Amino acid sequence: MHKTIKLKIPDSSFIYNEIVAKGYYVCENCFDEEILTNIQKFWIDYFSEKNRKSFKSKNMFGLAQSIGEKNDDCYLKNEKFYMYRSKDFLWNEPTHELTRNLSSEINKIRNRILNLDKYHGLIIEKDREMMFSQVNFYPANSGYAFEHKDTKSNKVLISCMFNITFKNIHFDKGGLYLIINNQKIDVDEIITPCSVFFYNGNLPHGVDKIISKNIGRMAGYPMKQFFLNKTTLPKYLQFLIQADISIRKRLNLKNQIKQGNSSLI
Repeated sequence: MHKTIKLKIPDSSFIYNEIVAKGYYVCENCFDEEILTNIQKFWIDYFSEKNRKSFKSKNMFGLAQSIGEKNDDCYLKNEKFYMYRSKDFLWNEPTHELTRNLSSEINKIRNRILNLDKYHGLIIEKDREMMFSQVNFYPANSGYAFEHKDTKSNKVLISCMFNITFKNIHFDKGGLYLIINNQKIDVDEIITPCSVFFYNGNLPHGVDKIISKNIGRMAGYPMKQFFLNKTTLPKYLQFLIQADISIRKRLNLKNQIKQGNSSLI
């Protein structure tokens, strides 16, 4: 389904100032309800219990992601996370075209906040910094994410997301929170349908266990990261590269190549 999406959104400098001053900004009624309805219908089916059995990848955090890779459906269940994730890369056929289009439009807004060309990340450039669309799912009565920051930098990280399911409709308790000035902000309590949420991803945040008689928590994220060159390395060598990057991150050692989230200001 190809549809041009026009976001109803304030000036990027206003959003920037809100994020710096408050830590976040909720932009309400940004897009049409029919867009949300279409996206909801697709992803609720996509993350059905039957379909989740096909999620095999464990590369949840995109270590050693290369240009040219296939779209990736992954999951993680340990003491820190229980969630499913679908990653949609721009060089492939879209997993869901309308979700990709919405993510791309939100990425253009983030680019303006970062004083970048609005198409930055939507085409392959020499630094291999690319946007991709990501949808996270936290299952009912089991999904969670521990409290963390998205990078170890002290700079503001411009992150953005749009909820696909909503608290008090699709789940009852739990959900995304931010810690600001030692206060816990229940993000999912303040997000309304068709909103876009901009926030500093370097603030402590997490997802309290989802309690629900219904579906669970689902949200879309326009991601932007550095990618490796297209590779045909065997899986075991890709695993070693992933391990090297992971160890360097844990020990605060500099990577030889740019990796990870890139939307710092």
